[in-house]
Amino acid sequence: MRKLSIAIAVTGVAVALAACSSSTPSSKSSPATGASRSTTQAAGAGIDAAAFVAQATAATDKAQTVKIKESMSLLGIPITASGVAKLGDQTADADVTSDTPIGPVQVIIVDGDVYTKGLIRGNPSKPWTKNAGEAKEIASALRQADPRLALKMFSDVGTLKQVGTETVNGVSATHYSVTVELAKVAAQHPELADILKVLIQNGVKTQNVQLWVDSQQRPVRISMSAQLTNPVKPGAKINSTQSVDFTDWGAPVTIQAPPADQVAN
Repeated sequence: MRKLSIAIAVTGVAVALAACSSSTPSSKSSPATGASRSTTQAAGAGIDAAAFVAQATAATDKAQTVKIKESMSLLGIPITASGVAKLGDQTADADVTSDTPIGPVQVIIVDGDVYTKGLIRGNPSKPWTKNAGEAKEIASALRQADPRLALKMFSDVGTLKQVGTETVNGVSATHYSVTVELAKVAAQHPELADILKVLIQNGVKTQNVQLWVDSQQRPVRISMSAQLTNPVKPGAKINSTQSVDFTDWGAPVTIQAPPADQVAN
């Protein structure tokens, strides 16, 4: 059970954009807390995905910083996470805290190093660990919180279906629905192949993702729901829901490594 709790904690800390973390497609949008439908007159319309991704990636690069808030349910356990990210040319620094079954877990990524607090219990005066334990898995999962990586998944789908215009966290946003072919994404984007390999090997072919963007084409919400293999009961399935909000694009953020005297060797 301890191992399972840690696995759930890592999942919560991930703040995953989730297109990479489910095992069966869903054609329905997850409940969107804080979103209200203002019009659906554009429902069913489609736009060129490649052009959309190019514009959205450029807008994300320009903003450079963003606040992140996630809510999810796994094994019937609600998990929330929040933090900030700073996007570099190829990498992203992040500071994210998650409420998990084993307590609060904080993760800081700076210049590729992963610092965790709450996953490993040790010396109270040195609560942080560096590049230890599940650091590799966390770093890989948190990399999915870089919106630019998620956007790559949409670039080859041909057309994004426009659902309508809604208000998300006080921002007018256009809602899109897209189904991605996981094998095609893995083949065309090697940086995503390892993340998708396990799903593909288990027979997962497609994933439906709900995406909301603001007037500048920056993501403001990505959500999904899925059925996952139950790690406690082999052969059984469990429902998982996940929603990630992005706010305060471009606002100043500070992400620093923990003090060296608080980091265990």
